[in-house]
Amino acid sequence: MKKITIFMVPLYDVPEAFKQYLKENYADYEVFISNDREEILPQLTDTEILFTFKLDEEMLQMAKNLKWVHSFSAGVDTMPLQEMKNRGIMLNNVKGMHKGHMSEYAIAAMINLARNWHIMFRNQIKGVWDRTVPQGEIYGATVGILGLGQIGCEIAKKASLLGMRVIGADASAQPKEFVEKVYTADGIHEVFKQSDYVINLLPSTPSTKQMIDKDYFDLMKEMACFIHIGRGITVNEQDLIEALQTKRIRGMVSDVYLMEPLPADSPLWQLENVMMSPHICGDSTKYAEKAVEIIKHNLKVYMTQTGEMINLVDLDRGY
Repeated sequence: MKKITIFMVPLYDVPEAFKQYLKENYADYEVFISNDREEILPQLTDTEILFTFKLDEEMLQMAKNLKWVHSFSAGVDTMPLQEMKNRGIMLNNVKGMHKGHMSEYAIAAMINLARNWHIMFRNQIKGVWDRTVPQGEIYGATVGILGLGQIGCEIAKKASLLGMRVIGADASAQPKEFVEKVYTADGIHEVFKQSDYVINLLPSTPSTKQMIDKDYFDLMKEMACFIHIGRGITVNEQDLIEALQTKRIRGMVSDVYLMEPLPADSPLWQLENVMMSPHICGDSTKYAEKAVEIIKHNLKVYMTQTGEMINLVDLDRGY
């Protein structure tokens, strides 16, 4: 019997409605679901379709009959893409489903930085009443977005509606709605120079590895802030730490890091101009429900060989 294997993570469960959908529409497939990698491994031998958060080389070697992988994540850079290409395995992701809640995170980060909530949170813990904490606003400020995919464009829309000037950088350099100016990679320095808030959404590729370094941080306004929600590997973290320690930039909100979990001895833990979250910007209590809607569409296309898939990944580019 043909098999669909679903490898979840402990944070999420497969929605019951999706289980029922598979049972009613694809009864000729056995469906195996687990969030335990050791349980998943032996099931991969006869798996044709894999819906998963993770796929490593050992898993791929076990999956001798694998034809199609659908990632529950937008980022697939940790998967063995070259071997998948060599074997002709198709890959899709859930790009786009994060744009609502990740754009809310980005807007919240800018408002928190403008209002200096990082200072007031610390004052609260210390029992300090201080009405001199500066209270800024994002209205009229310039936000520069690095990476104008679906998330970046949603941030641009919301920021624009809140009265912000929006500029950005994108590989395509095509004009984007709500973005005043789109720069190519050669023009990223202008984004850093002009912006009050720089939001990093760059994907992890060979060309973006630790691309954002001291040269870019030195271009930023002294009162500018950095919001890091793309991929940790795109930033030279030591240069970033130095920019924050020396107050070369005013502050940062970060969700991603070069090494995760963030080591206990990282200076970032102690910096008072930093607010951090543990790589949860892309998480949502509605995550699984959103993801399976994309998967259902692509599953129907795969089974019927009619229509067009959403988010087919270019295995050479990695996104």
